[in-house]
Amino acid sequence: MSKDPEHDQPISADAQAWNNYPGTMQLGTAMRANNGQLMLFQNFNIRRVWHEGEWWYSLVDCMVPLSGTSNPRRYWNDLKNRLIKAEKMDPSVIRVLPLPNKDGRMRETDCTNQQGLLRVIQSVSHSNAEKFKVWLARVGKMVMDDVEEHSMRSQYRARLDQFDRELHELVEFHGVVTPADHYRLYNANYAGLYGVTGENDLLRMRPGVLPGDLETTMGSVELGARIFQVTMTANIVENRNVQGVNAVEATAIDAGAAIRRTIIEMGGVPPENLPQYPPLPPGEWMPPDHPNRMRWDEPIEEIEEQPIPIIEIRKPE
Repeated sequence: MSKDPEHDQPISADAQAWNNYPGTMQLGTAMRANNGQLMLFQNFNIRRVWHEGEWWYSLVDCMVPLSGTSNPRRYWNDLKNRLIKAEKMDPSVIRVLPLPNKDGRMRETDCTNQQGLLRVIQSVSHSNAEKFKVWLARVGKMVMDDVEEHSMRSQYRARLDQFDRELHELVEFHGVVTPADHYRLYNANYAGLYGVTGENDLLRMRPGVLPGDLETTMGSVELGARIFQVTMTANIVENRNVQGVNAVEATAIDAGAAIRRTIIEMGGVPPENLPQYPPLPPGEWMPPDHPNRMRWDEPIEEIEEQPIPIIEIRKPE
């Protein structure tokens, strides 16, 4: 554990992560500028780059959570020699690719693809190994979005947020009032379209995604289906004057199910099987009036200083 040099006190993992945040953001920006990504496994940064149509992961980065070593470069060099010489691993699964380091400078780095990394994990004995495999299976499914797709995802995500908020405002006049009512509608918007009972079922299909964040990894096609489901629900509720939470919930499920049937009948890919993408940062899609958007430019409210009252307690005689 690191120490605070001024007070010689241990620094917690959360505090250390906060201290490293500016450097992490800089590295993430450098990775994106070089066709790569900075992924997070637990509290560990893993660099990966899109190369020849697939993700290639920095092996030195992966050694930190997979071994607990304080010298991941030396650990990887020793392990690589053992894998190639003693275990006869095909050395072609390791590619030397340029990746930016924490200073933003490009450095030749040993990398491997998903299959190669799974092979390496077999030779590592650590409690994180199985968790890392689950994480790798999830992030490995994400594909690299080009500039056009990324722009469309940002636009569609913003539109979905707008239409979803408008739907929840509309149904306030149709019997959906309490937070529990709105949560039923929230789950219904997933249920019919994905053939599930609600958000939790879809989260289980996409492990590692947090509640409320499913849309941040969706592609433009999937977001388009979500937009159609939400707007279709709003149109039916308004035009048919649907009243009551049960009826509104059923309308949302039916709208999604109708879209799902059409997609499958036309030979399309069901929404739950569409490719996932790197998460969209909130700043790229969140509108200025979004309730969750931080407003850094707003002045801080000044609190007028008040004198501290002093209460004198007399010792009983």
